[in-house]
Amino acid sequence: MSEEDKKVDTEKEEEEEELDCSHPDVLNKYQFAGNTANAAIRAVAAECKAGKSIAELCELGDNIINEKLASVYKGKKIEKGIAFPTCISLNNCCGHYSPLKEDSIELKEGDVAKIDLGVHVDGYVALVATTIVVGQTEVTGRAADAIMAAKTAGDVIIRMLKPGNKNHAITSMVEKAVASFGCHAVDGVVSHQIKRFTTDGTKVITNKNVPGHNIEECTFEQNEAYAVDVVVSTGEGKCRELDTKCTVFKRAPDAKYNLKMKTAREALFKIEKSHPKMPFSLREIDDTRTRLGITECVRHELLQPHPVLYEKDGEIVAQIKFCVLLMANGPVKITGSDLPELNAKSDKQVEDEELIEVLKQSIKKKKKSNKKKEEEGN
Repeated sequence: MSEEDKKVDTEKEEEEEELDCSHPDVLNKYQFAGNTANAAIRAVAAECKAGKSIAELCELGDNIINEKLASVYKGKKIEKGIAFPTCISLNNCCGHYSPLKEDSIELKEGDVAKIDLGVHVDGYVALVATTIVVGQTEVTGRAADAIMAAKTAGDVIIRMLKPGNKNHAITSMVEKAVASFGCHAVDGVVSHQIKRFTTDGTKVITNKNVPGHNIEECTFEQNEAYAVDVVVSTGEGKCRELDTKCTVFKRAPDAKYNLKMKTAREALFKIEKSHPKMPFSLREIDDTRTRLGITECVRHELLQPHPVLYEKDGEIVAQIKFCVLLMANGPVKITGSDLPELNAKSDKQVEDEELIEVLKQSIKKKKKSNKKKEEEGN
């Protein structure tokens, strides 16, 4: 290949990276990924019944994603697949529980289950999470408080996530929303701008102000995409690792190390081929040698673990996650819609007047009347 050809290829790659939601092809890929994620999480939620194995339910979610994606973009060199493996985290578990069959537990009546998964089409990511209570359609008590706190915080974010607004303004309102139900946002959980092949863009919305963890102020712009992630707890919102095996990993993009063990080199080669940019679960790897090699890769920071985290025993953690595209006519929610809603009856409610005014706002832009259009045209 000549230098001129290389230059042209580089320019094409850069041009592709710059495409945003204003391009119909990009929009279609986001929406298809979103529809697939919604279908998968609905199916998993419907099967979350007492006695069901969490490992089998996670496998169900992943299988639905792969089956639906197999029918699109056939014969084209387009990457597509799982952007985050299905996880089902119970009660005081904050997230990332996606066990192997031999380590799995069964659901029990009354378990507060957070279902979390993600899909990508050509690198355009759609993430989604919801909270259900096993065997119950009506929820009261502290579980209802946590669910309503997460839902209300999500309602606040989507109304304030508009071009021209700033992230810091949202954080203060989210804190008020969560506190209204006697809960705390979980430390370290943030909403991210998402770009092609990445779920953690530079623009961030934190759910709470944490001393010593300063978040750079940013302004939202039209045609950007965001993954809104709210995780709240009836406790202090401080999670920790216990002894639960971590099974979700991601290739650290810039990390390099000359691995000595042959099994580790083989494992890294397989992962770079099958999951070069997105998180994956050990459930997808049934080869014992590869699993052993992964341990060595983690030790040398070539793979980033997504550890299973827990609040204090007895506390309840709830989560809501959805993706939003900032379009010209207002935010478009591509995941988290049309999910079965719990009838959560909290004895608490929003009383802050500023917050009430935000929640009254319409999500979509109001259409201008013909009279106003004529006045602007003159």
